[in-house]
Amino acid sequence: MSRRVVSIQIVLPLIILLTACDPGSDASDSGPRWEAAIDTVADTVIVRTVSGQVWESDRKLVSEVSIGVLDGDPEYQFGNVRAFDVDDAGRMFVYDAHVPVIRVYAPEGTWIRDIGREGEGPGEYKQPDSGLAILPDGRVAIRDPGNGRITFYSPGGEYEGFYRIAGSFNTSNAMIADTSGTLATPIVANLGTSVFEWKSGHARYYLDGTVDTVMTPDLGYEEAQISAEREGSMSVNSVPFSPGQVSAWSPFGYYIVGVNEDYSFDILRPEGVLRISKQYEPVPVDHGESAAERKAATDNFRQSYPGWKWNGPPIPDVKPAYSQYYPSNDGRIWVRIPAPSERYMDAAEQKAEEERLGRAVNPFREPVRFDVFESTGEYLGRVSAPEGFSARWPKPVFRGDTVWAIVRDEYDVQRLHRFRLEAITSD
Repeated sequence: MSRRVVSIQIVLPLIILLTACDPGSDASDSGPRWEAAIDTVADTVIVRTVSGQVWESDRKLVSEVSIGVLDGDPEYQFGNVRAFDVDDAGRMFVYDAHVPVIRVYAPEGTWIRDIGREGEGPGEYKQPDSGLAILPDGRVAIRDPGNGRITFYSPGGEYEGFYRIAGSFNTSNAMIADTSGTLATPIVANLGTSVFEWKSGHARYYLDGTVDTVMTPDLGYEEAQISAEREGSMSVNSVPFSPGQVSAWSPFGYYIVGVNEDYSFDILRPEGVLRISKQYEPVPVDHGESAAERKAATDNFRQSYPGWKWNGPPIPDVKPAYSQYYPSNDGRIWVRIPAPSERYMDAAEQKAEEERLGRAVNPFREPVRFDVFESTGEYLGRVSAPEGFSARWPKPVFRGDTVWAIVRDEYDVQRLHRFRLEAITSD
């Protein structure tokens, strides 16, 4: 039986220590590891990890199933996976834009069937983006801006109708099936305005066909930027590694938001806000990577604005505390955290790649790491992902101790993996 110690900080300078059994953890009875200070301010409960973690050791992702081949049957060849999701039975639904088709695989990786086909008729799709979601009742939904609709299929692949959406908005952001059956898709509420004035949010489609809009909370944080302007044209980009607002839509029907200049974020639950924060060690930005990012940004601007010079603040010396949230439908929150970047190509390789692409290339890459929290704010521990793990697009699926994600191998071939969590031992 494991033990954990929670420090509850109240208004008076008094610390109350509570111990609680955690039968789901793999800890020994050697003593407390995870320690947190808990406070309540108005409707906000603050859980701040002071030290330690629930898991006895950090964990890594170990592949159990891999789908995707360089050569072989076409059902197992991926050209451009833009979205995927997993149903409650573990079946994987993958949209490959190269074919294009939705392919369904059994939990062990065997191809089962294809769903839909390219076209404009009922049950067909013209230009899906990164929106594919499995609803709690097993239906499959795919977002298709090319036809201006979200199309639905039964678990067996039969066409079951559609919802109308704006056909002029493509996004790499995922579509989320809420645990209640509501389907939430990212939108820009004022799409006809300048891109610099866009207001983001989510459109929520309910089972009865009604729809409402929830706007992304604006925390008012002014992000460091670089810009260029001339008559009839303006461009604005963020300064690399500068802090900014981060947000994500939870499958429980609310936003998670924060500013990553420190390790803190808010879960905006209807019954009250839960703020999760944690002590952390800032990760330095490698000087070589900083120079490469600055050169890439400068070259990018000069393509449209010849002679452009850097006009923003310098690139920070440390990375933000985190970069993205991944709320899962089991309540856990996975948070991508920074790691020291690694140089993966030498100067000659970098030059050859830049000549091939005709643009600057960053010869550094950052290993993928996550912090994992329970819905109550408990810090479970850290998880390391393998090289080539796609953390942003298409979005991984997290469910308990199982993770599904696209990984690019050494030949740049996409493969869909099902991973399990495995403890990292000192052996």
